[in-house]
Amino acid sequence: EGLTATTVSAAHSRFVQRVRRRWGERNPLPCEGLPDGAAMSALVDRLRHEGHPLPAALRLMRQWVVERLAVEDVERHASVQDITAAMTTLAEVTLEAALAQARQDADARYGEPRTAQGGAIDFWIVGMGKLGARELNVSSDIDLVYVYEDDGQTTGPRVVSAHEYFSHVAKQLYALIGETTDEGFVFRVDLALRPN
Repeated sequence: EGLTATTVSAAHSRFVQRVRRRWGERNPLPCEGLPDGAAMSALVDRLRHEGHPLPAALRLMRQWVVERLAVEDVERHASVQDITAAMTTLAEVTLEAALAQARQDADARYGEPRTAQGGAIDFWIVGMGKLGARELNVSSDIDLVYVYEDDGQTTGPRVVSAHEYFSHVAKQLYALIGETTDEGFVFRVDLALRPN
């Protein structure tokens, strides 16, 4: 008796307050509900078109995705599986965008890596732990293993081995996703357990 019901609101979150204070109440993701990969990619494209470099666009998109997930979790009672699936999609979208940029930058510097027979050398990002299980939460780091399929060298202005080329790509991926900037970070990236 004497107790009144309190409205549960994501606005009680300090993170949500910071995002809304900095960017306003309206989340630029389309529609209500959990954002999917297409919506996340479209927002990154829009931010880049508006003049944000990729690292900033990825970090801003992450802020708005997490703000939306807070609303869906707290106010609309989204399931844990839906939240972790959306966070995993966020990781996949950001890794794909960062890999495309890192490969483009490395190709411009070194040329494309080729096998001795002239074939292209593929590169994969393998998600381990919670990322591999599609169970990322909003505070998870991402455990990654990078794999390329063959030895070779690049064909461009500065010839390097495939190993050197992909080491450069791996460093760029970390910078694009893991480094903290004025906009924060996208994901903390853990390669320390597998330094090679």
